[in-house]
Amino acid sequence: MFKNIKNKFKGLAQRTKKATRAVKVAALGLFLSVASPAVTFAQNAAGDYTAGTTALSTVAEEIAKYVPIVVKLCYAIAGVVAIIGAISVYIAIISTCFLTQFY
Repeated sequence: MFKNIKNKFKGLAQRTKKATRAVKVAALGLFLSVASPAVTFAQNAAGDYTAGTTALSTVAEEIAKYVPIVVKLCYAIAGVVAIIGAISVYIAIISTCFLTQFY
């Protein structure tokens, strides 16, 4: 009796997997059929790409203006980190020296 019920559940599980797989394939097909013409239309609708290329070149020039500022900021941060590290090493050495004097 339990084998019969077990076999029925196995069959139900297999049919569910097949149905789920079919739904996934159908959804993928629907997505591709809708997305492909939209991409093609988006590429052909502009026609002239000069606006995009000029915008990209303008952005590249504006970003290039900030590079020296960012470099100086990185140097300043590195200097602060180096000073803090040097102070911590100095404190460690001094505390070690004072501890070894008494022994």
